Amino acid sequence: MTYAANKPIASEKVVIIIPTHNEAEVIQTTIQQIFAAVASAEFCEIHVLIFDSASTDKTAPAVRALLEHYPRLHLITEPVKSGLGSAYLQAMNHALHHLGADIIFEFDADLSHQPKYILPMLEQLRSCDCVLGSRYVSGGSIPDNWALQRKLFSILGNYVARTALTYQYKDFTSGFRATRREHLLNILPERFLSNDYAYKIQLLWLLHKNKAKIMEYPIEFIDRDKGNSKLPKNSIMDSLRVVCTLRFHELKRPK
Repeated sequence: MTYAANKPIASEKVVIIIPTHNEAEVIQTTIQQIFAAVASAEFCEIHVLIFDSASTDKTAPAVRALLEHYPRLHLITEPVKSGLGSAYLQAMNHALHHLGADIIFEFDADLSHQPKYILPMLEQLRSCDCVLGSRYVSGGSIPDNWALQRKLFSILGNYVARTALTYQYKDFTSGFRATRREHLLNILPERFLSNDYAYKIQLLWLLHKNKAKIMEYPIEFIDRDKGNSKLPKNSIMDSLRVVCTLRFHELKRPK
């Protein structure tokens, strides 16, 4: 284990990564709410990194308009949309190697992840390596009005992942996660098995196999108020492919 009980996180740099694609309607509100929610943090230095993937609206200009107001706000862009998993991988490497992040947060641009959870989740990192914002532990929840496809992706995806990989975690498909630097440096691949949402399953599994101490923190996941969902139509099949691939590689490992 690399963690220590009551490990201090004073003066550590936290980078909250937010991938965007056509989020001009919400991104300024998201940034403002995050910085407001962490304004009282005295135990760490919190930055926000926007990774914009070829937005065709005014997402990038909206972020640039806030750069002067928020010195700890950063923006990088890619000219062609490569997918959520690819965006996170690029942004994580930038945060680790160029911004010197000690802790990396994964966070949705649409505020379905609520900023009020950021500081409590960081507090939990005093005694673990990774904190997962979990919808399926006691106290967590998903929206009652979710569409059937969304519920199937989340609930069925988690069931299949837990059955094939490990029952240790309730929420394999959560995209709200805080992870310590040393584990990401050890486990980040050259590319994820999926460039889309299923990267979440692989990343949690890699952390588990690297013996990271992972805790699940209950969150209320809420639906976005503005803009459109970015969930690809093939997400269920993509998640099944990733889970099967991970299980196959596990079976091939020497005993």
